[in-house]
Amino acid sequence: MRRSPPSPQLITSPRRSRWTYSGGIIRAWTVPPGAASSISLPKIALEVTVLLNQQQGKRVSAGAIAGGAVAGVVALVLGVLLFLFYRRRKAKQDFMLPSSGESTRLDSTVLMQKVTPLTTQADVASLAADITVDKSVEFTYQELFNATEGFNITHKIGQGGFGAVYYAELRGEKAAIKKMDMQATQEFLAELKVLTHVHHKNLVRLIGYCIESSLFLVYEFIENGNLSQHLRGTGYEPLSWAERVQIALDSARGLEYIHEHTVPVYIHRDIKSANILIDKNTRAKVAGFGLTKLTEVGGASLQTRVVGTFGYMPPEYVRYGDISRKVDVYAFGVVLYELISAKDAIVRSTDGSASGSRGLVYLFEEALTALDTKEGLQKLIDPKLGDDYPMDAILMMMHLANACTEEDPKLRPTMRSVVVALMTLSSMSEFWDMKNPGLVNLMSGR
Repeated sequence: MRRSPPSPQLITSPRRSRWTYSGGIIRAWTVPPGAASSISLPKIALEVTVLLNQQQGKRVSAGAIAGGAVAGVVALVLGVLLFLFYRRRKAKQDFMLPSSGESTRLDSTVLMQKVTPLTTQADVASLAADITVDKSVEFTYQELFNATEGFNITHKIGQGGFGAVYYAELRGEKAAIKKMDMQATQEFLAELKVLTHVHHKNLVRLIGYCIESSLFLVYEFIENGNLSQHLRGTGYEPLSWAERVQIALDSARGLEYIHEHTVPVYIHRDIKSANILIDKNTRAKVAGFGLTKLTEVGGASLQTRVVGTFGYMPPEYVRYGDISRKVDVYAFGVVLYELISAKDAIVRSTDGSASGSRGLVYLFEEALTALDTKEGLQKLIDPKLGDDYPMDAILMMMHLANACTEEDPKLRPTMRSVVVALMTLSSMSEFWDMKNPGLVNLMSGR
């Protein structure tokens, strides 16, 4: 049985210590546990001066050396405790779950390390000028201001981790304008760089941008909200099983494109249901490229600052900051679980306390290891589906999601393999729909 992906934690005891004595000084240091630790401890070196009357040329007694050694151990322990207290306090500040009073969803973006942003308009404009934007339009601030009636709240259609989104009509085209402040420079440039070079029907299209007083990205308007809203929001028709499979396939194709067919390849790093947009035909487009990382084709995993959303980040990324395309595969597996259950990536306890919260991956692993898998899974299936789904297809999607969320990234499939599996699943679901008497009657007008 696979273990549930652990939460970030600190190792509180070193693996071994070394001591040397030279010239009246006892040196003590710890050897970091290395890969066994969740957060690597830096080399801690302490020097303890032993009382030595060098003027009189007296030899240091064994008792003095022993006393110095004891003092060294005490100082070392105190140093480690102080270090751990500082790191634990910092981790708590940088990696804090929202309180139950704020939200039952963990949609906010996590930034475990602070990065000094570019803060001047000239700096950003200079970097943006280096990005080829031949298919994008540079709008003026006044044009965006007028189109949104001064960024009136009546035009506001969303709020993301990096800014508010407004609806507008620009030059005869419906658009979504994301307004970001100068602190989001890196995210702005990341999206600009990706979306001006990558074009695919399952990726949201960038229309243009603006760098005046704030940072603005202008996208095509996707009129039907995002997947998270369809699964858990109000005012939306329940998604049928066939629609859910199609949304999964569309999203997988978008990810496969940036993983396999671009040079350099891109790692999204923030795949989640809120970043999968649904159009009027219930087809999906991947959005939210503000955290995207570039890497070489076939390159090994990189180490980077940990950014993303709680519940979607794999263990190797949370522990060590290791990043590869398999980070996106893991997050996509969580989205597949969401499509089956309509539950959040983090499921809170019935009393709303954070202490009772569990990851959706863990809940499905429990169902997989139950004596009766189908019975365990039945409790997790979205009630809005009713009985309108093929159980074999549900099981197939669950096993695919399980493969995507393997703890060992080497065991996870590529997005190309995921697309192939979902194409098979889509065919199964369409065939089942055609055999469904209710659907056949509806299509024939009876």
